[in-house]
Amino acid sequence: MAAAAFAAGGLGPGKYSFTSQSANAFFGMAQKGGPPASSFTVSVNQGLNSFKPTHAPRTVSNSTMVFVSEFDASGNGGYGCFVVPDSAFTVSRDLQSAALHATLTIDEACQGYGTPVGGGKDVAFAGGTSGLVLPVTVDVTWTADGAVSTYKNTFSFQCLKYSEDGGSTNQTTNASASGSISALIGQFNSDLADVTSAKGQLDIHGVPPTACFGY
Repeated sequence: MAAAAFAAGGLGPGKYSFTSQSANAFFGMAQKGGPPASSFTVSVNQGLNSFKPTHAPRTVSNSTMVFVSEFDASGNGGYGCFVVPDSAFTVSRDLQSAALHATLTIDEACQGYGTPVGGGKDVAFAGGTSGLVLPVTVDVTWTADGAVSTYKNTFSFQCLKYSEDGGSTNQTTNASASGSISALIGQFNSDLADVTSAKGQLDIHGVPPTACFGY
């Protein structure tokens, strides 16, 4: 992976290669018409992540970003975005298994909205935390239960004199997941889960004016 050169918009002009691995899991989602139930979600991205604080320039880091949300059967709970040690998240090369074992603290809260860089999905995680009582311990394991599919994504972005061109090759598989979060009682099995890896390139020209990334 190319070293990141930081400019006002995050990555500076130049050509970059990136790799990432990610996993998502949704637990305890109540069936339509059924009784209320406790639930939580986990999304992890390990690779280049972009962060945009409300009143500060965007930055990019090679990191492991975790987003969690949890709610009890009465609807009480919250969510948060965190940057955790890389060792907290592991993915097998063949995408057949993955695991997240992390204790999330206020010191690890994302500084602004977090977004995976160059991935195949348009994802943004709210920065900071809301409603979570920290620290929170999350333990989740994923096991693939389907074939691995491969898709390629190309993208282009231009704003004033700034432009980005790139592409990625993404592999993903559906999975089953089991896990727990310390804010809720019990062990959960997933309603929906997946494991993904990506490799790609970025070609950046110019420095983005603030007007191009005002959010």
